[in-house]
Amino acid sequence: MLAPALLRGSDTLEVKPNASQLIAALPEMNEPEVVLLLDSLMDCHSDTALRPLFAAIKLRVAELRSIKPEAVTGDFPAHHLYGSWDTRHLFAYPDSLYKADAQVLLSLGPFVAPVHGRITSGYGWRDSAMHRGIDIDLHRGDTVRAAFAGRVRFAARCGGYGNVVVVRHANGLETLYAHLWKISVKPGDELQAGAALGRGGSTGHSTGTHLHFELRFRGVAINPAWLLQLPELRLHESQVLLIRTREGFAVRPANCTHHTVQRGDSPYRIARRYGCTTAQLKSWNNWEKQPPLKAGQQVRIVAPGAQQQ
Repeated sequence: MLAPALLRGSDTLEVKPNASQLIAALPEMNEPEVVLLLDSLMDCHSDTALRPLFAAIKLRVAELRSIKPEAVTGDFPAHHLYGSWDTRHLFAYPDSLYKADAQVLLSLGPFVAPVHGRITSGYGWRDSAMHRGIDIDLHRGDTVRAAFAGRVRFAARCGGYGNVVVVRHANGLETLYAHLWKISVKPGDELQAGAALGRGGSTGHSTGTHLHFELRFRGVAINPAWLLQLPELRLHESQVLLIRTREGFAVRPANCTHHTVQRGDSPYRIARRYGCTTAQLKSWNNWEKQPPLKAGQQVRIVAPGAQQQ
């Protein structure tokens, strides 16, 4: 279901169900806003009534990307996965790029929390809009640090994100740090995990000082809670398996066969997290019908006897 209203200049995007109104708004939308619109329409590709809208979005993306990225030389992180190094566009990748791999095993190097603070907003629907990262409370001027070692790909002011930095890492992940007061790095800078990349603030569409933090792979946002323990901001595991789904990527820790039920879990939420279906969970756990889940319960998330990564 599409959200009820359109909000420009934000790190979230609310969508009107009227396709003609969205088409009319496209010429005024910048690239991050168009990408966020596509994110919000992720589950609507089969809606024939929206075909004119998707065609108009395609034309707008082509227009926005008509300026060719500068010629680059050298060995850039995860170049074999992306084939490009674009320092001019915040979102530099076509929507189809993530579909190239069904499963990807990622090794996660040393991790440093980008800032220490309270999680004020999680990943997911928020006020009828899709929020593609987490918000971490901070004070203006607090140092914001690179979560992993990598190279800065983008560092500039951009739409509702305000001052924003994107760092690409050797395993193909990109981390995004938005609403900064000051940026202290430039594209091409090599950073170690924990290196300072800017100062926290409230630039762009922001109602208070905080860091908007995203994790993306091949341009697709991943729920940070699937990679990080929240609110502690620590890695769950040193290796994870990304599983491509219709919505993007699910995440399963390497060699993991069972999920420990947490408060609020449901078969649907568990299946969505690990890239399987509720029917598969029912089969793998010998459920005759969908049971009530209890905190601490073990739920099998892969087929018995299946080879693990």
